Amino acid sequence: MNIKNISVVVLLATAGALTGASETVDPLSAPTGKTDWIDPVEAVAVNSHYVLYPSPTRGEDLMASCMVYLPDCYDQDGDRRFPVIYYLHGGTGNQREGRWLVRRVHEATGKGEMEPVIIVCPQALPIGWYINANQSDPKVLSGPLEDLILKDLIPYIDSRYRTIPTAGGRGVEGFSMGGRGALAFAFGHPDVFGAVSSVAGAVVDWNEEPLLRALECTFGDADDPFSRRYFDSWHPVGAACRNSRSVISSGMDVRMYVGDQDRLYDENGVSITGRFHECLDRLSIPHSYTIVPGAGHDPEEIFNDSVNRYDTSFWDNAFAPALRVMEAPAGIREFLSSVFPGAEICDVNVIPDERGDHYDAILSDGSRVRFNEHLNWIKAETHPALFPDALLHEGIRGWMNENPGVAPVVSVEKVPRVGYDVRLYDGSSFLFDTAGRPIRE
Repeated sequence: MNIKNISVVVLLATAGALTGASETVDPLSAPTGKTDWIDPVEAVAVNSHYVLYPSPTRGEDLMASCMVYLPDCYDQDGDRRFPVIYYLHGGTGNQREGRWLVRRVHEATGKGEMEPVIIVCPQALPIGWYINANQSDPKVLSGPLEDLILKDLIPYIDSRYRTIPTAGGRGVEGFSMGGRGALAFAFGHPDVFGAVSSVAGAVVDWNEEPLLRALECTFGDADDPFSRRYFDSWHPVGAACRNSRSVISSGMDVRMYVGDQDRLYDENGVSITGRFHECLDRLSIPHSYTIVPGAGHDPEEIFNDSVNRYDTSFWDNAFAPALRVMEAPAGIREFLSSVFPGAEICDVNVIPDERGDHYDAILSDGSRVRFNEHLNWIKAETHPALFPDALLHEGIRGWMNENPGVAPVVSVEKVPRVGYDVRLYDGSSFLFDTAGRPIRE
């Protein structure tokens, strides 16, 4: 895929009308309209390109736009797959806002400080709150933003680019309104995103949003009690509470930043981001919360290199398991996909052995399978009632059918030159020979 870096200078008629003459503006900083699903400015950041994609959730034959960054090495290895960071812009912003992240990631990968990734920056309306808007109210200008990204954009990106199309290979970061959206997406859909980074996330309550029109354009008339209930139903606090167990069990990487000069850190004695941080603590969701001295509501201030250098290792650590999965032998991945359909392979660790490397695979349903140097499975562990019949010798299955009172199988280990060591949910264990006949009960 050829990438063209576009550097153009545009003339804005509105600027000319205000000043009496046309003046040049940085195209990456040019504004968009209130209902622009397609960014009218096609300028892009380094190594990025402007993309139009279909958005059927909004209607037939409708399109939306995004900016896609590809690392330098994307075209060098046609089989390599890459993790993806989805960057969500802030209120009154557009897809080009993600240029600050693109620049930092591009510099870090160029220096070998970060593993290469794809970055996707969607155009998500200047104010859309990254939710499916209350479109029953005539004051609402927004639309189905969550569906747009989850049902239209992500499948499009996974079908057009060499991504790692699993939660472990997908992260989301956002600033302000986008930081709030990133938290809501990740906690609301831990099966889609494996990592989230919120930069000055606007995790405000209804009464803490100073711009009434910013609420009404998505949630409805401010005087209608339903509008506030709609707002509350989409708050990321609710998503965190509903899915805390799934978030924790998934091992999701979570971080939050805020500047100490930002009202989101201190609004008349109320710490809006601190309150969310405390909520995550109460839910026992592991995360980091960084307060940056001297920084206001601006990612360039929050990630000023002299104070708080942007930490790219967060993404390397978050994506490392997914990258290990991609590097695992194809035979292991194919075997697990067929035997555990519907479960995502979360990690594959290499275990050195004098006869050759063994592999320990971890799946999203909690199952673990170990393989020997010949890529044959030698031990499998699952939750009760999840053990696949395909891994039970037919003789063992027959014995279990003859003994219906026994507890479910949770582990089977192949014992060289002996047979199978089978452990059940009640703690009991049975040894079977290679023909599946019980040796010891």
